Amino acid sequence: MPILKTRSGVPIWPAGVVGSLAHHDTVAAAAIAGTKRIAALGIDIEPNEPLPENLIELIATPSEQRMYDLHTLKRRDLFVLKEALYKAYFPLDNQFLEFQDVEINIFARSGHVSKANCTFSLELLISKNVIGLAYSRPN
Repeated sequence: MPILKTRSGVPIWPAGVVGSLAHHDTVAAAAIAGTKRIAALGIDIEPNEPLPENLIELIATPSEQRMYDLHTLKRRDLFVLKEALYKAYFPLDNQFLEFQDVEINIFARSGHVSKANCTFSLELLISKNVIGLAYSRPN
């Protein structure tokens, strides 16, 4: 069946399915799961290239800037994980998040949205691309 989208561009998944789509200039990625095992799901993909330095303060919270060394902050890891988490979170609350609304702990493989007091599990895959996956399980 075709996957339609809302006016805001969010895919409309069939009943019992959650999913997420992502792409950049040369590649696309998709993730899907059944809602019995996964309640929310988001994916993002970016080329494995350095993040422009002027974006570090926009993307990384003060806590993240203290937690990670400059090499990590210059990578696209935080950006990709936050984008994936936004995609997982939005269908749950229909609220947009800013980069500063989310704290990522790469070591613990988790991301926390403080204003909603919810935490997502994270996966990070690095090759020619940086792929971030965020998900939560049903209560």
